Amino acid sequence: MNQPENLTVGELRKFLTQLAEDPKITDETKIFLDTGWDSIQEINPDALSIEEAQSFKIEDPLTHEFFGGYSLLEKAEKMNGDGPIEKVLIIRNLY
Repeated sequence: MNQPENLTVGELRKFLTQLAEDPKITDETKIFLDTGWDSIQEINPDALSIEEAQSFKIEDPLTHEFFGGYSLLEKAEKMNGDGPIEKVLIIRNLY
C-alpha cells in the first residue's frame, strides 16, 4: 500500500526553532502553500486548527493497488475510514 509521509508536530517544532534563530525571519514573514501550480497560495491567519481524522484505504480501479490517506472524522464514514481516530493539526486553505 502506498502511504505518503506526514509532517509531525515534532518536526514542525524543530523547524520553528530554526526560524527563531534566523534574524531574516520576522513576525511579519508571510506563509504560503506551494500546490505545484505556477503561483503559491496564501494561507489565512485563522487557518490552523486541531481536529480529529481517521485513515482510510482506496483501491485504484485500474491497477488494483491500494493507496492510503486521511479524512476528517465527519467525512471518514464516506471514505470507509478504518484506522484509529487521531488528533491532527489542520491547515485549512479553502478558496
